[in-house]
Formats: sequence, C-alpha cells, structure tokens
Amino acid sequence: MFCVQCGSDVPTESKFCVNCGAPAYHAGSAPAGQPVPSVPAFQAVAQPGVQVVPVGYPGMPQPQPVYYVLPQALPHQHTVQQLNFLHSLQGRIQSLASTEQLEGFSLKEMFSGVFKKRSPEQVEDYMLVGSAKTTLAIELVETGWPKPWLFFRVLATLVVAYVVCTQMLLRLSDAGNLIPAVMILGSFAFPLSTLVLFFEMNTPRNVSLHMVGKLFVFGAVVSLGVALLGYSLPIFQLGTWEAGIVEEVAKLLTVVIVMRGARYKYILNGILFGATVGAGFACFETAGYALNSALLPGLLQGLQAGQTVDVATHAGIVSMLQILRLRGILAPLGHVAWTAIAAGAFWRVKQDKPVNPSMFLDSRFLKAFLIPVSMHALWDAPAFMQLPFLGNSIITGVISWYVVFGLVQQGLRQVRDEQRGHLQQTLQTVEASMQPAGSVAVS
Repeated sequence: MFCVQCGSDVPTESKFCVNCGAPAYHAGSAPAGQPVPSVPAFQAVAQPGVQVVPVGYPGMPQPQPVYYVLPQALPHQHTVQQLNFLHSLQGRIQSLASTEQLEGFSLKEMFSGVFKKRSPEQVEDYMLVGSAKTTLAIELVETGWPKPWLFFRVLATLVVAYVVCTQMLLRLSDAGNLIPAVMILGSFAFPLSTLVLFFEMNTPRNVSLHMVGKLFVFGAVVSLGVALLGYSLPIFQLGTWEAGIVEEVAKLLTVVIVMRGARYKYILNGILFGATVGAGFACFETAGYALNSALLPGLLQGLQAGQTVDVATHAGIVSMLQILRLRGILAPLGHVAWTAIAAGAFWRVKQDKPVNPSMFLDSRFLKAFLIPVSMHALWDAPAFMQLPFLGNSIITGVISWYVVFGLVQQGLRQVRDEQRGHLQQTLQTVEASMQPAGSVAVS
C-alpha cells in the first residue's frame, strides 16, 4: 500500500504514513470518523520513465480519476538537495554581482554563426570599427545577444600554426629556432582568441582594433609590473591566496589608469577593456611559466643528470609544451574572464563620468569585485587544486563566465535604454518642429 499524500510505502498494519504522517486509508474502508480525501497530492503527470497507476476507493466519489506516482519516479533526495544548492548558489552569485537571471540566452544560438561562410571582404569590413566614421549610430546598434564568429577563426589559425611548429620542433633536427615561435603561439592562442570574442560582444562597436592592440601590450606590461611591486610588499607574503588580491587589483588599476577618459561609457566597453588587459597578462605570464618553470629547469636537470645537450633540450621542450597546453586551454576560464568582470563592474558605476576614487567604494563594484578575487584565490588554493579532472579550474571558470554573461546582459540593456531615450528625444524634437508658429504646446 502507498500513501496518497507522498507516495511512500506504508505497511499494511500502519494507520499513518511513516514519512508524512498522513492517515493511511486501506482499500474498501476508511478509519471511523475520517472522510476519504477526494483529491490526493499526486496527480498523473505524463513524463518519460514515470509509471502512473490509478487508485480506486470503493464508495469514494471521484469527479475525476485519482492517481499516484510510484516511489521510484519521485526525485531522489540527493537530487533535490543538489538542485536547491544550485539555485541557492545562483541567487547568491546574482546578488553579489548585482546581475539578473539570464533572459533569452542560449550558447547554441549565440555561436550559431561560427561556421557560416564569409568572404574576405566581409571579414575586413567586420573588423573596421571604432573610428569616428565606422562607429554605428546608437539607434543602429544590435541589442540582442551577440553572435560572435571571428574568434573561432583566430583560434583555429593560431592552433594550426602552433601544431605545425611543434611537430617541426620535435621531429626535425636543428629546429631550435622554432622554440620562441612555439612559446609565443602556445601562450597567445587561447587568450587572444578569447579577447576577440569579447571584442565581438562589444555591440556598440565603438572600440577599434588599434585601441585594443595598444591596450593589450601596454596593459600587460603595466599590470605585470604593478603585480610584481605588489608581491614585494611585506603584507602580501601570505601564500597562494595573495595572488587573488595582488594580480586582480593590478589588472583593474591598469585598466582604469589607461582608459580613464569619459569617451567610452558603456558597460560592454569596460568588459572589453578588462578582457584585453587580462588576456595580455595571461599571455605574458604563460610565456614566463613556459620558460622559467619548464624549459630551463628541464634543460638544467638533464644536463646535471649527464644527458647530452640534445637530449636535455628535448626534455625541456616536452616540459614546456605540457605547460603551454594546460595553461593555454584554461586561459579563457581565468585572467581574461576575471578582469572582464572587475572592469565591467567598475564601468557600471563609472559610465560617462570621469574616474573618481569614490567609485571604488561603491557597493555595486566592491561586491562584484570580490568574485574575481575569490575565484582567483580558489584557483590557486592547494586544497581546491586537489580536485580531480581540473575541477578547481572548471568550477571557478563556470562561475566567472556566468557573471560575465550577466554583466553583458546589463550592458545590452544599457544600450537599449539609451536607444529608447534617444528615440523619445527625437520624437519630441519632431513634434516641436511641427507646432505652428506662435502656438503653445500643451503637455
């Protein structure tokens, strides 16, 4: 016998459900003084894999068939707990980032144009944006979710070049001159492609590739220098958690200092600027790790072990390639997204106003800035790094990109609001121009 309230199995001799405490009604009768319920809690639901069984009670009036769902069709307690946890985590992230639930967002739809064929002229025109002559008027800006595609072509080109150079380096003799090429391509492929993705998501199209390139190089150098100065301070000699504070502050300060003017007012602009500095930082940092933590140590260890120069060099190259592959693939989940969040949150406060120190104390910025700092700290936390299958990188990366898309949604809404205001202003101007001379408009 099953409980009609919760579907739990009830022993024949029991008068009450051991799970929910509801009275247990045996077929053919009900306890004295207790009416048989006319509508149980569970109704038939047509779902795949759910077995629905009708239940009849002699003498019970049934305006419609009564059903219950067998216990095996009920959600598992752990599944319910996991769903509750995910919803709670989602709400906390949105509250911290001051973002809303994503609306109309679909990764499949967003990247639907990746493999669409385009002519070289279309590609060139697509990249010619950001100048006074090529920036679209506000009423022509797309405000739906962008559909980027250029980033994939950049990624494919760089990856193919990296693979070709790597194979030549490993298989051909006297190919040592290719080591810098392999190091640069491996360090730049994924961060640079992710930067192009953010460039495409800047729907106002008011930032030129020239500006992005300048910020990429200059921002990387300045942010690395500021980070090294930060690490030299005694207060930051705390361990791996210091990176989340030092490096995120260094990158954000670089963005604010370099792009502090009021010309770029959109949240999407700030997101792009942050991604640019983050990508430059990631490229330079990965190249440094490939050289100082892989190539040179591998070479020296081989020489100390009595290996020939060629054998020791090969061992160092293999170690370098491992670093490049790992850090390259994970680059979009780290620095690029983190600095995009920080700068996007700051531009949400700044908008078209000059930079003011009080903006750094705005709660909307401070709470959102805690996200990249925390994600970076967790990324480097020794205990978190023990998760299998790169779990630390995947978890922090998914959270970071969820916040990124939340900020992008706010940026798109900002553009829509400006379009609406511009349209209303235009209508008012037209109405005023249509008023007869000497007449007074009645509001």
